[in-house]
Amino acid sequence: MSQIPDTRAVLGIRRRTVLQAGTAAAFLAALGPLRAQETQPPVVLITGTSSGFGRLMAEGFARKGFRVFATMREMEGRNAAAAEELRTLARQDNLPIEVLELDVLSDPSVAAAVEQAIARTGRIDILVSNAGIVVPGPIELQPPQFFHANIETNAYGALRVIKAVIPHMRQAGRGTIIQISSALGRAIDPMLGGYCASKLMIEAACDALRYELASSKIEVSVVQPAGAYPTQLQGKARRYWEELLASIGPEKRPLLDTYAPHIEAMLAELEPDNSLDPKEVSDAVIRLAAMEFGTRPSRLTVGPYADGINPVNAAHEELQTEMMSHSPHASLFTLR
Repeated sequence: MSQIPDTRAVLGIRRRTVLQAGTAAAFLAALGPLRAQETQPPVVLITGTSSGFGRLMAEGFARKGFRVFATMREMEGRNAAAAEELRTLARQDNLPIEVLELDVLSDPSVAAAVEQAIARTGRIDILVSNAGIVVPGPIELQPPQFFHANIETNAYGALRVIKAVIPHMRQAGRGTIIQISSALGRAIDPMLGGYCASKLMIEAACDALRYELASSKIEVSVVQPAGAYPTQLQGKARRYWEELLASIGPEKRPLLDTYAPHIEAMLAELEPDNSLDPKEVSDAVIRLAAMEFGTRPSRLTVGPYADGINPVNAAHEELQTEMMSHSPHASLFTLR
């Protein structure tokens, strides 16, 4: 990702000041006296747990006392080893992790996974919508299906899961939705136009959902990793690039020479920054989930470029607050 200007203005929500919360016990207490008296731990469903942030969150939530439904696609296929690794960890360390098949691109798959979780526990307290992909390349060179792939997974896929859990959270009387986005939901990186578009889209949808679901006591927060954290995302992006290259017909082949320096820069930026620890992001999500209901920020940026993104988020928050203050129906869009 291109370096975001390091503006040091103290604006918006700073990670070090908002992540002041307990874990599962604090979460239960925040739900109110009836829920706090229950013996069952809070239930979290996480998408995209085969690797990266999702895999770390599945283990991290479980070690903090949450009951975890760790979901992934193709768990009998290419993700079989990842699924078995989580099952083995759960057995060996006696962790409350159950692995479920969930493909965010499939309505039946999403419905089946949510139904299984509800059947086993009766509720989903927290959804962490984490599944995502990066399909890179110059927009001019991308066939429509490659550009759309970012949006299908990162935006429509995320919304498919969110919409599946909303009725259950509403019936329970409360819920928390945490959407994993990116600093590129605010800043635009050339050669990642489809990915940026998908993150801009899901962030806008989450902003709308935050207002629309407030009267149902469902909170929506967005987490923006702001750095090239070393996960499998970069390697998979390179694979998608190779597939895109193979799909380019002879009429567009000459454009590869035009974009050669851009492609070189893109591939260099897809190298992970091994000085960063992805656990920083997963830990931030867990602490965010455990914050007292009604106090969670609409956005939380984590990583070395947070100081560049936070002022943008703060300006957006100010604009939204000002706009909503003029709505005669503002009370409908406030948590209470």
